[in-house]
Amino acid sequence: MIIEIDDSKTIDDIQEKFNDFFPFLKMEFYRHPHRWSEGSVTEETFPGNTSIGEIRKNHVHGDMKIYSWQKTGSVEQEFRNRFGINVQIFRLHGNTWVQTVGTDDLSLHEQNETGMNASHNFLQGRNTN
Repeated sequence: MIIEIDDSKTIDDIQEKFNDFFPFLKMEFYRHPHRWSEGSVTEETFPGNTSIGEIRKNHVHGDMKIYSWQKTGSVEQEFRNRFGINVQIFRLHGNTWVQTVGTDDLSLHEQNETGMNASHNFLQGRNTN
């Protein structure tokens, strides 16, 4: 997947493109960075209609290539290093979104599969009650 990053894009634009490829993952954008295997504070989340130009000092335009085999933490770091954007990836677990804290070494594919399995199990459990 290639996501074009420029100041005119909104957070919603990037989130939608990412979610098209990884339906059991989502990406949130934050005011401050986090370290590897650390979480981000909910109160620091930017709303989806915020433009990328509003949230960064590094106004480089470019393409972000994201591969399913990349580690979750590496994708987060690349957004910060290349574009000055602080992101946190979340995985769907049942009907709840959880930060991928502690699983930054898993690939996006592994995270998405885990989310799919957890959500499937949740939905199967609801249907049998």
